[in-house]
Amino acid sequence: MKNSLKIAFRNTLRNKRRTTMSVLAIAIGGLASLLIGAFVSSIFYGMQTNIVRNSGHLHIHKEGFFKYGSAKTGTYDMANYKEIINGIKESPIISKIEVITPILMINGIVGNPVKNSSQTFLGVGMEAKEQLLMQTWDGFGLGLEREEIPLESLLADKGIIGNGLAVNLDLCEALNIKGCLISKADESSPVDQDISSFYQPTTVQNIASVDMMVSSANGAPNIASIEIDTVWRRGIKNLDDRFVGLPLAVAQNLLYGGGEKKVNAIVIQLERSEKLEETKQQLEVLFKTKGWALEIVTLEEFNAQFSKVLNMFGVVFGFVSVIIAIIVLFTVSNTMTMSVMERYREIGTLRAIGLKRRDIRKYFVLEGAMIGLMGATLGVFLAYVVTTVINHSDMTWSPPSNSSDTRLILHLLENPLLIIVIWLVLVVISMFSAFFPANKAANMPIVDALRHH
Repeated sequence: MKNSLKIAFRNTLRNKRRTTMSVLAIAIGGLASLLIGAFVSSIFYGMQTNIVRNSGHLHIHKEGFFKYGSAKTGTYDMANYKEIINGIKESPIISKIEVITPILMINGIVGNPVKNSSQTFLGVGMEAKEQLLMQTWDGFGLGLEREEIPLESLLADKGIIGNGLAVNLDLCEALNIKGCLISKADESSPVDQDISSFYQPTTVQNIASVDMMVSSANGAPNIASIEIDTVWRRGIKNLDDRFVGLPLAVAQNLLYGGGEKKVNAIVIQLERSEKLEETKQQLEVLFKTKGWALEIVTLEEFNAQFSKVLNMFGVVFGFVSVIIAIIVLFTVSNTMTMSVMERYREIGTLRAIGLKRRDIRKYFVLEGAMIGLMGATLGVFLAYVVTTVINHSDMTWSPPSNSSDTRLILHLLENPLLIIVIWLVLVVISMFSAFFPANKAANMPIVDALRHH
């Protein structure tokens, strides 16, 4: 076998120009596949990191909440959430959990009485300290900078608001939002005929304050005022136009008044994403043992965009890879066909001195494999060089999960399986491309081969 490899390597040097072109074609194909694969990996790691930082890996709800909870306020909320959290923390069967924290989602009408403006809102009550701890998660070791999320405002019992909602409520001046129109209050027009009696306008205009009215769990309207400290640009317009972040206690008082305080979700952030399915199974066992009627929702379920974006880029990667494979196939096949045509007499001589057909076939297949090996290796090296240059060039882009630009980092070396698979595929395609010309050479009649000029 060692001699066969030496012969195959020497044969690739017979026509250096043609071999070089074939190797370069394979290398460029490998480079393109690896760059696209590294880019898709970067999107996957980056999106999952941002989702996990903001929403965790798993959500725990009362059974039925995920399907029906949005239509029935309070029906699927958990009164024993503290018991559930303590039970999970103390359970010896649960894998390493980074953060576990309750949240309460509410909705209603929010208004700015100073400007006579109002709009529906989606509020999220949360524990600021635990949410800030979630923002430090870096399970893939990417070193991504934490988004400037103003959760510190919640520690001072103040609220945060989506940029679009702040603009719609005419809070631009109070919150120093640049680039938006400042509208004047219309004295002749009330905030809303149905809720205007609830509003107590204030004359202090240098403080951004809003009034929120929600339908409480028992059906009666509750209203509360809260000072808005900062704006959070969420990146998704529908969310940006409706979002209000609140301290958990404020959200609970709005929804339950003086009644029993509940939450409708418990967020779990794991130390490693690889433990997601294992932890889900462990939680299901724990809930069954405790007799808790709870459901577990994974990040791919509560964030459908994650799977859709990855599927889209996966299709693009697959499509490009198929095109590259076809190019490599025809390039190597053409190279080997020309090599066979130039060596008819040599093939006839080898067959005449007793070399078997399978040996002839083996030499040409190994020659194709040698070309593929050189091209694939060069492609991996070029991909490493290009990704290193890009990663140190401070290029920025706006990924699907970010509201602001971030550094473009292509994760190639962090995904060794991608490198190995593409390298092997290129070598195998080269061998397969050489098989048909090799088979033709092996089956050639000895007499016809010897008399060929």
